[in-house]
Formats: sequence, C-alpha cells, structure tokens
Amino acid sequence: MATIEQIGPSSFGVERDFEIEREQWNVYRLLDGGTVRVKTSVQKIYQVVNAEGNPVHDQTGLRVYAASHKSEVVFSR
Repeated sequence: MATIEQIGPSSFGVERDFEIEREQWNVYRLLDGGTVRVKTSVQKIYQVVNAEGNPVHDQTGLRVYAASHKSEVVFSR
C-alpha cells in the first residue's frame, strides 16, 4: 500500500513513480537582443487523495494530480 503524505495545508497525496519522456527549453528573444531560456523539471508527482486515501476527482471526473518542480532560467546575450 502506498504511503499517504501531507502535500499542503489540507491536501494529501500518494507519490507516483514516473519516467521523464522529454524536457524542453522554452526560448524567448528579448527586444534588447538577449535571450532567456526557461525549463521546468518535475521532481515528484502526487495523486491527490482525501484523508481516507481515496482518489480526488475534478468536476469532469478526472483524477487530480500535483507536482513539485524546479524552474531553470538562463539569460544570454
């Protein structure tokens, strides 16, 4: 059985294993000639559950997930 973790003030989740399929940089050209590249990388993925461990669903019936992530921002001229 998966361990339920508190992932927010009143939110609980079960960490899910995953494999990185693709991570890409978003590139923005600034009007002054510089370039900013931004990439977000997921660290952990949680399936959101209630206090009893049952999956939480949105209004359309889809399961709710949350992710912890980090963003990298690189500037170049």
